[in-house]
Amino acid sequence: MRVLIVDDHPKRYDRLIPAFCALGIRREDIHLVSSTSEARSRIEQIRYDLLILDIIVPLWPEQGESPQHSMDLLFEIREGELPNLPRYIVGITADPDAASEAMDQFHAWTWSVLPYASDSDEWVQRAANIARFVADQPETRDESNHQVDVAIICALAKPEQEEILKIDWRWSAPRPINDVVFVRDGQVDVEGGTLSVCVTAVGRMGMVATALRASSLIATLRPRIIAMTGICAGVRGKVRIGDVLFADPAWDFQSGKQVREDENRHLSARPHHLPAPQRVRSLIELLRDDKDALCKIAADFPGDAPVVSRIFPGPVASGSAVLADGEIIREIRDEQHQELIGVEMEIYGLYAAAHAAQSPQPLSFALKGVCDYADPDKEDGHQHYAAYSSARVLQLLIERYGRHLVS
Repeated sequence: MRVLIVDDHPKRYDRLIPAFCALGIRREDIHLVSSTSEARSRIEQIRYDLLILDIIVPLWPEQGESPQHSMDLLFEIREGELPNLPRYIVGITADPDAASEAMDQFHAWTWSVLPYASDSDEWVQRAANIARFVADQPETRDESNHQVDVAIICALAKPEQEEILKIDWRWSAPRPINDVVFVRDGQVDVEGGTLSVCVTAVGRMGMVATALRASSLIATLRPRIIAMTGICAGVRGKVRIGDVLFADPAWDFQSGKQVREDENRHLSARPHHLPAPQRVRSLIELLRDDKDALCKIAADFPGDAPVVSRIFPGPVASGSAVLADGEIIREIRDEQHQELIGVEMEIYGLYAAAHAAQSPQPLSFALKGVCDYADPDKEDGHQHYAAYSSARVLQLLIERYGRHLVS
């Protein structure tokens, strides 16, 4: 059971958290944040069973408190505008008079409100009773609706999907899931059982094509995980040819407004960053430190591996055109994200499709191998190894941690 507490007075919960742990809730599954902006970020990544929300809370840490911030968050939850909606919500306040309007809204939406008191344990006991009730209730999601555990999207059949199909996951012949989309089904053995997997190649590059294909897979197969492998351009000086990038976050670097200054036009960028799930990133960081596994990936390559691949989590920008000018990458890095590690054409479309999907939304992430630096000296000779290394890192992740990711 996972609990999110949103309150800028964390000392209040020195008695409540031990009471939750006494019920069998793990301490690491109880998350405490101090603002509604942090709460939104957490809810976008994790599905909580219980949300405890201070009615008078800041929008950002260290800013002023207002009931309006909690009301805005509640409205977004009630209207389904956030993914991973909490199963149960409880309000808490030490000032019922100041929070009266928000309390009325809580009651109108049939959510409970606890009156906090520093000199009484009654609210602690009530909160513990609510947590016990939530823990005893079965999940309302229809898990049987998932037709596949892991769906993989590649932009092109060669070399990207080709490298996925070389993994020994007992692939079947292509089958249609609708009039235009074909997938190959497979099975991957993991600790404690077997996961179902499928792969499809879009057949063309670009965010729009990827978003359409991802939306089709999500709507039809309801995967628990949707991932992308393939090739990308790296930022020179940050990564090497053959390294594998884990995109977190991703955005469309061409999104914004064209503005005129004197006789010149330029793009005023307004990027919308979408993060990868934190639970996936944490596992990727474990793999990043497994030197033996990465050396084996290079050793198993049927040819001369240019390097032993390293894994880099970090910002990867998506655009609608192939880049052959290193200056553009420098502009993206300098104007949009100083920590940029790569540029490619599809990932933001994948993340946007998963982010917009109805609940339960799949975990979405992308792994791409660096094949060039998007400059005039780019060569195509490293595409094979880049596609291979990204596919093998995905294999390592799923075979080692797949059961954890789908649970």
